[in-house]
Amino acid sequence: MMRVTQQMLHQNSVRHMNQNLSRLEKTNNQVSTGKLLHKPSDDPNGVSKAMNLKSALAANEQYERNTNEATLWLDETDQTINDMVNVMQRVRELAVQGSTDTLSDADKAIIATEVDELTEQIRTFANSTVNGNSLFNGLKTKESPYPNKDSYKTDTFDTGAKSFTIADGVVVQANVTADKLFGKATDKTNLFQTLNNLAEGLRSGTPISLDNIDKGMERILSTQAEAGAKQNRVEAVANRIQDSSIELQSMLSKIEDVDYAEAITRLKSEESIYQATLAASSKIIQPSLMDFLR
Repeated sequence: MMRVTQQMLHQNSVRHMNQNLSRLEKTNNQVSTGKLLHKPSDDPNGVSKAMNLKSALAANEQYERNTNEATLWLDETDQTINDMVNVMQRVRELAVQGSTDTLSDADKAIIATEVDELTEQIRTFANSTVNGNSLFNGLKTKESPYPNKDSYKTDTFDTGAKSFTIADGVVVQANVTADKLFGKATDKTNLFQTLNNLAEGLRSGTPISLDNIDKGMERILSTQAEAGAKQNRVEAVANRIQDSSIELQSMLSKIEDVDYAEAITRLKSEESIYQATLAASSKIIQPSLMDFLR
């Protein structure tokens, strides 16, 4: 039979006190912070799952930032194109009005002047910016696609795609380039050339054709429809990301967050156990040094 010494009782008492104190401290930390996990040893499997969930949440946060920026570009694009459509509708009205034989040359000259103003308005819209970045100049966002009235005669604009990754493996082009809206310099239906031809025809008395005006309007409307489809796609992805983040956060909460009612009950229990251990150990450790050495 093993002989129990005073030293063994002392060591066991200290060990038990430390164990109980450690459990009390762990439970107290959980109640204080509201978190179950503070270090990998608390629950290696739970910590691993929590890290994976946090990585997924971080990825969703980046996708959400990308969808927000893509939405901003597409919203500004839609609004600006809508303004262009309104101007073009007025241009067509003027073209129809200018085709009337009863108008005097002076009246047609007045209409031509308004067409000039509307052309300049279209150019202003073409040079629109969002947060200081050119909306329709591809990747050269610090430059304007049509810096002066004659810029349309040469393709000075950029046609690069401003793309955003809005989900895993999902990339969307959020910008519309000038060639899609107005046509290239060599296009017979280049919108700026069409508008200038209209103004010149009104002043010279040349018969006015609505064909190129209508084609220019159709190109703008078609481009707007494509941008609108992208808007809907980005919005749908953004909604899925939000739903996913809510679900991931819920799963993370189940792993990390404390059930306060259960934790407080456990804390009271650990406190009682530790106090009892202190009381019992004090009786064992009381003997004198001479008793300990016997």
